[in-house]
Amino acid sequence: MSNQGSHVIEAPREDLAARLLAEAEALVRRDGPDGIALRELARACGSSTMAIYTLYGGKPGLMQALYAVGFARLHAYGVATRDRDAPLRWMVRQMLAYRRFALDNTGLYRLMFGGEKRFIPTDRHTRFASLAAPVDDTYPAFAELVDAVGTCLAHHRPRTSDAAPEPAEVDDFAFLVWGQMHGHVSLEIAGYADPADALGRYQNVVRFICTHCGADAADVEAELDAAP
Repeated sequence: MSNQGSHVIEAPREDLAARLLAEAEALVRRDGPDGIALRELARACGSSTMAIYTLYGGKPGLMQALYAVGFARLHAYGVATRDRDAPLRWMVRQMLAYRRFALDNTGLYRLMFGGEKRFIPTDRHTRFASLAAPVDDTYPAFAELVDAVGTCLAHHRPRTSDAAPEPAEVDDFAFLVWGQMHGHVSLEIAGYADPADALGRYQNVVRFICTHCGADAADVEAELDAAP
């Protein structure tokens, strides 16, 4: 292929696609979600802009693929905490994993949650199946959170009520948890939280949420102390 009259030898298709996404992620981390220029991206990968159009259909397709990568990675962080035999531990570590993902992947986090929902990974089941995220839910990371919340509520609810939590209640509570996590992490990333205090403030969110699930405060504290 050629680019601006200079001949470029393309890498194998799968290798080039992975390299383009990795470099695009680095540009987003450096310059923000709107900082990707296709020519700069192609040059950094030793490729051509035509390859980006061939592989992703242009910048919108590339950004959608990167968006899907972010949710697949967030899902992986959540899955790594799954522990149905210890619901409170699962809940605590699920919440801590959300913050860890955001701080480890600030560029992707800003792309995923930095404003309006500009990129919707609806094509993942056809074009992005290799990302190893469930395809029956647009946001599998939220489904993982719902699972953790529901399991924790079901385990601790008998202490406060005889009724098992209804699915709608679990979903609403999980959305509340997501909002709390997202708000604190977003403030931290934006620099509104003193780095020395940020973890402690976030742990206060974990304490608040878990005790409202019915867990004992001492048990929550023990899980926070034991968390990696």
